[in-house]
Amino acid sequence: MAIEPRTPVMVGVGQITDHPDHDAAYESRPHPLDLMIEALERASADSGADGVLRSLDELVAIGSFTWHTTDPALLVANVLGLSNVRTRLTPTGGNIPQKLVHESARRILANEIDAIAVVGAEAMYASSLARKQGLPLGWLKQDGSVAAPDLVEENRAPLTKDEYENGITLPVEAYPLFENARRARLSWTIDEQRQQLGRLWANFATVAANNPYAWIRTAPSAQEIATPSPNNRMVSFPYTKMLVANMPVDMGAAYIMMSYEKATSLGVASDKMIFPTAGADATDHWFISDRPQLDSSPAMTAIWSALQSFGVRTDDLSHIDFYSCFPTVVQTACDVAGIDAFDPSRIPTVTGGLTFGGGPGNNYVTHSIATMVSLLRESQSTGLVSGLGWFSTKHAWGTYSATPPASSFHWKNVQDDVDMQPVCAHQQGDGDVTIETYTVVHNRDDSPNRLVVVARNSNGDRVWATSTESSLMNDAETTELIGQRGSVRDGLFLL
Repeated sequence: MAIEPRTPVMVGVGQITDHPDHDAAYESRPHPLDLMIEALERASADSGADGVLRSLDELVAIGSFTWHTTDPALLVANVLGLSNVRTRLTPTGGNIPQKLVHESARRILANEIDAIAVVGAEAMYASSLARKQGLPLGWLKQDGSVAAPDLVEENRAPLTKDEYENGITLPVEAYPLFENARRARLSWTIDEQRQQLGRLWANFATVAANNPYAWIRTAPSAQEIATPSPNNRMVSFPYTKMLVANMPVDMGAAYIMMSYEKATSLGVASDKMIFPTAGADATDHWFISDRPQLDSSPAMTAIWSALQSFGVRTDDLSHIDFYSCFPTVVQTACDVAGIDAFDPSRIPTVTGGLTFGGGPGNNYVTHSIATMVSLLRESQSTGLVSGLGWFSTKHAWGTYSATPPASSFHWKNVQDDVDMQPVCAHQQGDGDVTIETYTVVHNRDDSPNRLVVVARNSNGDRVWATSTESSLMNDAETTELIGQRGSVRDGLFLL
């Protein structure tokens, strides 16, 4: 079968995970720029062809949580001697590396670009070490003379004023609300939930144990993962430390995409080429408060429907990497795709997930794409990668194949399907309420800090509230509160 010249192909991927020594000093740790350069050079070498980097039209840097400089892609380009490449930068969003695959494939097909690379890195372990040792980071930063590059998409405030004021500032405080809503819907007890979460993440840990780029490769047991202990404190009920994304890592990853004709002209061998075949992107109702059901994702459902319309079938996918910042989103994705999330014979990750594989900020999906490409080359099969941003807000799912597609890359805009979904009414005010979901956020010393409650008033409107009453916080982790009635007075929850 003849391959259309403008067919988009992945030609090179690179990863680096710099594991620390037991007595690591900050001076020995890599900088984010070092990791990005190494990852991109590895991606170029992985292609097996000369001139791949010099052929790039565009270089996109995944925005870092810890390294804030104006145009990181420009610094990478300067070090590598790439003088004629356009640079761009991404905002916050773990969906964006996969979204960029879809965007780049469409631009290649439209003859807008021939070759593009995406690269990112985090050195959060190094920055944490510097803080502990009282040392300045000393990472390179550009001065005010450097113009800001184009953003892949605009940043937007992720939470409402009421959500912020009631204790939701970080993902680790929001996703437990979704997880506990799922527990109630499935009629699990708190103990049953703990066992299920342990099973799910223990499966992921076994994959990480065989991934040379994983940050944690010890494969703890389900009981070790889900049970609070001195080395595995409760972070936000029901999530222990080993049930949340592991951010303090030093990791970098990159991928290179180009048209088939460009790849062949550079001498990229056919067995190096992996073909993006289909993709879709969508955003759930932007604010948590607007979503009628907190443990579901209409965006995921719409995306999966689009992929099915392109001929994607679950049984045909040899490898799957569902975004895995927290267990709840893996379960949601598996529900949508008709997969048993807890089946050890079909674990929906290729890296081990953001806990064990490592959670390098916005750049995790670049690692999962790189791992997927390598696996598909070996198995000559097909796979799916999903990305997710903010509070299960932004979603991108895409499929890949080692076999050239019969037709060009397919993409569909399904945002209208999501936007037509109902919006939950919400308002703050005093009165009687029924608990919809909740979590207990803990301090670093494992003591409970606050109870966060999402409730419904007599009109069915959503209401946020908090409590710091010790006995209530303690009881909330052993006794089911969802469905119980209470009241809100001046933003405080009373049972």
